[in-house]
Amino acid sequence: MKKTLRSLPLALAFLMSWLAAACAAPEPAPSASPLPTPTTQPTRATSPTASPQPSALTPAQSDLDNLLAQIESTHPEPWHGVSRDEWVGQMHQLQADLSSLTPEQAYARLCELVASLSHEGRDGHQFVILPDSEERPALPFRTYEFAEGVFVTAAMPGYEELVGRRISAINGMPIDDVLAALDPLVPRDGPQTVAGFRTIFMLRTSVLRGLGLVGDGDVTVSVGGDGQPDSDVQVTPAEWPQWRAFAGNFGIALPQRDHTLYLSDPGVTVVLRTLPEAHAVYVHYQTVTYVSSDDIAAITEAVADPTITHVVLDLRQNGGGDNTTFGSLLSAMRNAAAARPGSLYVMTDRLTFSAASNLATMLEQTTDAVFAGEPGGGGLNFWDDVKWVALPHYPLSPSVGVSTRHWQFATPDDPRLAIEPDIAVPVTASDYFAGRDPALEAVLAH
Repeated sequence: MKKTLRSLPLALAFLMSWLAAACAAPEPAPSASPLPTPTTQPTRATSPTASPQPSALTPAQSDLDNLLAQIESTHPEPWHGVSRDEWVGQMHQLQADLSSLTPEQAYARLCELVASLSHEGRDGHQFVILPDSEERPALPFRTYEFAEGVFVTAAMPGYEELVGRRISAINGMPIDDVLAALDPLVPRDGPQTVAGFRTIFMLRTSVLRGLGLVGDGDVTVSVGGDGQPDSDVQVTPAEWPQWRAFAGNFGIALPQRDHTLYLSDPGVTVVLRTLPEAHAVYVHYQTVTYVSSDDIAAITEAVADPTITHVVLDLRQNGGGDNTTFGSLLSAMRNAAAARPGSLYVMTDRLTFSAASNLATMLEQTTDAVFAGEPGGGGLNFWDDVKWVALPHYPLSPSVGVSTRHWQFATPDDPRLAIEPDIAVPVTASDYFAGRDPALEAVLAH
């Protein structure tokens, strides 16, 4: 039986909307909203704290000094992942190089500089974003990093034959080298964040041009797989507005698959299904927002069935939202776990991020839940609630997210960057395109 509960768009619209900003405890507290663009007036520092610079700084160079001042005045612990001297030295080098860089090169260098703040993990919300007016075209498809490699999961008209094909190279560069070149640009809570969000950078020519991986005009994409030999396909990058209309913002999530439960209802917040043959109640929570009392009552009633042996909370592809809102669902899952020890299963993947990872952590800390799937992309204790800092004179006029708060949902000394699943099941292209979900099958058989 299926009940579709409380319809709302997914928060997975740009990083699940440029990373549905996570964090707040289940008790009411300040919490950021999903951020497709900066939602508050970006701030600029008035008293830069950078070390002495030449007297005649250009406005773009001054923007970087202002960014440093904002990082140091805003972030509770900005140098947790890199030494200040090292970071400021890299910033000064970028200031010195700016006059010789193309706008795209300057953008890619800034992404790398900002991402280096989180290379040790726990700060995956600090992205550099461009206004739509400055964004360059994007490759005309969507991709996902499966266990077997990078595959095209959806394509714009004229390129449909690419769907299901594995990408082996871009403009002659092997895909592993492309991914390695993109890695330093991705802010992260941990390694899984990179696998989840790297596709954002791989599809945008603003980044690919900035790294020297492609030039202007068409791009050669080498594809193989599906029993076919590798072949080169010339693709014309799509203008940004058309690509966004096709991809649903930034195309991070897996596209819909009607025969795969966690991918079958992409426009809903909560989906409840009873699986009588498996004696299971399945709840897919797809974006962290309020769950109505009627929805909680339906879940509680389903879980109370004495024949139920498995209560499955699926947080896969949930990029977060506002975690002042998940308290009622957390209570329902805790009650289910207390009533039937060993019955609660929590499923995560690389796109379980931000507020969704906080919910997962609270369940791990307070119940005997069994975790299944992939490690989450979000951390257990991490920084978030970003404040956007504008760089109006910098090439392409980006804004930078700077974390303002540390959220701790595990013990202070917990070294983990993600919750490792008790039942580890990789996400494969063969399963995805065949409509199979071996992770859920493993849970129901456990």
